[in-house]
Amino acid sequence: MWPELIQKAKRGGLNVIQTYVFWNIHEPEQGKFNFEGPYDLVKFIKTIGENGMSATIRLGPFIQAEWNHGGLPYWLREIPDIIFRSDNAPFKLHMERFVTMIINKMKEEKLFASQGGPVILAQIENEYNTVQLAYRNLGVSYVQWAGNMALGLKTGVPWVMCKQKDAPGQVVS
Repeated sequence: MWPELIQKAKRGGLNVIQTYVFWNIHEPEQGKFNFEGPYDLVKFIKTIGENGMSATIRLGPFIQAEWNHGGLPYWLREIPDIIFRSDNAPFKLHMERFVTMIINKMKEEKLFASQGGPVILAQIENEYNTVQLAYRNLGVSYVQWAGNMALGLKTGVPWVMCKQKDAPGQVVS
């Protein structure tokens, strides 16, 4: 269905397709990854490019109310001492591993605009600003860590933090 829907979007005047990257779909069990069939993120992004459109990827890893458990895999709950979306070593370890894997998949296929591909923008975290208040200093330091981690992946495209007032460095708020 992707080619037909993307073509309809283009005929309707759109030039960019935005997609979340669903951590709980792509890693339903710890260390077991799913990028097959309708979950083939690389194929989806390539199809967007083949239709002369651009793409933005929203890596979250938290997706908010649009998806069960915010898109976080259920197995994360079993990690000792984990605190989601906080300056918490276990969470950051797993988050960085997943985000890096996705970025490397995009780079390997030359899907970033800086490589001639269709991906023109990437998002790290999602609507965190109000949640950040509950974590106090651990929220402030998490935002800085997440943004700097993303910038360190050197995608060659801008990074954004949706609705974030204190995004670090070159991350667009």
